[in-house]
Amino acid sequence: MTFIRKSFLAKSNSLVKSIKLFIIFSILALPTQAIETNFSIHQGSESNTQGLSFLISDTFSKGSNFYWNVGYSYLDDVKIEWNNSDLFFKVDTIDAIVSYRYKPKTYNQSMKKFIFEYQLGATIALTENKFTWPELNEEKYFSESNDINALLGFNVHYSISKNTAVNVGFKYQPSFSEFDDITSLYLGFTYKFGNQFNYN
Repeated sequence: MTFIRKSFLAKSNSLVKSIKLFIIFSILALPTQAIETNFSIHQGSESNTQGLSFLISDTFSKGSNFYWNVGYSYLDDVKIEWNNSDLFFKVDTIDAIVSYRYKPKTYNQSMKKFIFEYQLGATIALTENKFTWPELNEEKYFSESNDINALLGFNVHYSISKNTAVNVGFKYQPSFSEFDDITSLYLGFTYKFGNQFNYN
């Protein structure tokens, strides 16, 4: 059984490494219109859960409403209830997201500053989270490095200038390994490099 588990983990790690490389090379191969960077502060559904994220985004093609997004995020003090106890862990991931942005067609100058974004993607865990009983010499894993989990999100952008915007939204992971679902609300700042910008 030990040999089978090690063999399975080795294959899983190899698959995840391949996925990471595929994501990196796909991004490098994509035509860049105007790279967009975003920095956000997150507040989890539990009061103690807080974190940060950094995201790089761009359109798939000129004038497209579909975007690719890749970044890093972490949350501190993510709670899990187990064995009649509340345990808290740090969760950090690489996020790969495809999103669609909708800009309302209106004559209202205030509404023209808004863009609504719908997100679908996956996260790759960077660290493991486990609980150890020293007395029993036993371990319980709640997540492991390279775990892949689904991600849903919604984001509202508000234009400040041609190249900057603030955004608010939520990030929802329906099932993050053994943590069940994880939800966070965030407030962020976006800056876009390049001539073209959709926050006009």
